[in-house]
Amino acid sequence: MTGKGWRAVIILGGFALLGLAGCAQTPGRSCADEASYFPAGLFPSQYPASDELRRRRYAAPLQRLGEPSLACAPAEAAESYRLLWLNNLAHPVVIRVSADGEGATLAAAQLSGWGWAEPGEPLARSLQRLTTEDWQRLRKALQRADFWHLPTSGTLYGVHGGQWVIEGQRGGHYHLVDRWSPAAGEFRELGELFFDLAGWLRPEPGQ
Repeated sequence: MTGKGWRAVIILGGFALLGLAGCAQTPGRSCADEASYFPAGLFPSQYPASDELRRRRYAAPLQRLGEPSLACAPAEAAESYRLLWLNNLAHPVVIRVSADGEGATLAAAQLSGWGWAEPGEPLARSLQRLTTEDWQRLRKALQRADFWHLPTSGTLYGVHGGQWVIEGQRGGHYHLVDRWSPAAGEFRELGELFFDLAGWLRPEPGQ
């Protein structure tokens, strides 16, 4: 992997992303239907929303964008990490980073909906190649956050704030970490790095 080299940006419907520097999509795999995004029973029963409802709501923006399912990806698929950010006072954001033998790419998108409601339509998308240094920054952030060993669910819930959902797929292994408005720390820094790599403004503290 060398320099970023190229970047494709599409702005749709006459909208521009305030303070953002582009977004993206790659064709979804055939397994990318609503039921395939998150395994049944992934979220615990003590969540305010049921496992089924949470899986359906998290899948809605991914399906609208034609995002691939990381949970059902084959073992030989590219190593991938994806941030889904939902906030009742902001438009949904999806940022995915994937790496294979040819390098790492970042695909990002923002939808016109609000938080958990109807995801809306794409406002903008972009696709860009990441440098080797950027990919290593992400891998180091994953290690600092101990991503692969974190429990899927946190203990804090709320109405106002942001839901930070980070998925990972590596060598046929899948993991998801879901946190509501994470405080300063390694997991928050990991989520913010997705925004940084995309060239987007980070959410405000508390979001």
